[in-house]
Amino acid sequence: MSQIYPNNEIPACLSHVGIVVHSIKPMAPAACEKACRLFQEAGVKVTVLETRHRSGERQVDEARRAVYAQCDALVVLGGDGTILGVARETAGMGKPILGINLGYFGFLAECTVDEMEEAIHCLIAGNYRIVNRYMVNARVVSENGGEVFRHVALNEALISRAVPGRLLKLTLAWGSNPVLTYRADGLIVSTPTGSTGHSLSAGGPILEPHLAALVVTPVCPHSLFNRPLVFSGETEIALRFPDPSDDLMVTLDGQVEFQFPSTHTLHLRRSRRTVPTVCFRDRSFAEILRYKFNLGET
Repeated sequence: MSQIYPNNEIPACLSHVGIVVHSIKPMAPAACEKACRLFQEAGVKVTVLETRHRSGERQVDEARRAVYAQCDALVVLGGDGTILGVARETAGMGKPILGINLGYFGFLAECTVDEMEEAIHCLIAGNYRIVNRYMVNARVVSENGGEVFRHVALNEALISRAVPGRLLKLTLAWGSNPVLTYRADGLIVSTPTGSTGHSLSAGGPILEPHLAALVVTPVCPHSLFNRPLVFSGETEIALRFPDPSDDLMVTLDGQVEFQFPSTHTLHLRRSRRTVPTVCFRDRSFAEILRYKFNLGET
């Protein structure tokens, strides 16, 4: 879902900003200091938090969410992994996220550190638009129908064996209708935002962020049918595993892991929660692709 708000619909008073910083990045200390100074000179209160992405923790940190709840917007200084972690931490809170890339690729970030001052001035002035990005909801249900795991991801859910080395066999059902059986190293179920990540590397298509859809992409399939599938966001995808001896792993955004036996079922569908991201430039998705992937001019 992509929503663009005119300036007069954006909250006029930016009184409190949270800055989440990946502090081990070489540029992080100077960038954080400059960002704090720019906000404070404008009379905006700043709270600085260090990133917790790649921690592997599945539980929601209520103390951090309490801090986020006091902020009008969040500025994330880091790479895509940092933004993904903050997106999951703040899922459903509706806090606009401005990503400033300190990492290698930074597809999710709105700008580089060299553009940070312009971006912060736009945020303070309310001169930006909001793009609400869909998330994917993952649930693991036991054989007796009890839910043993539930979490959301902004990019994707990867299903694989807990111990790699052998092919994973699984059956994909679309709603209540079985579709096909995969033999592969794994399976990626990605959002439109995640379609430019691991799904793309595995041969999946690129989707515009506003599309209400999920992409299913096999990883190294042992089959003549190896095409990715695109499902409506209203469809629930159920994955079942016929080999009772398998131990499986679902990995969300490359950061949150949950191991479960093959007697359980993994359900995936578009989440009702979205992540509002800040854009201060009026660039088309095609322009963003050309810039981020260095495709040159057409």
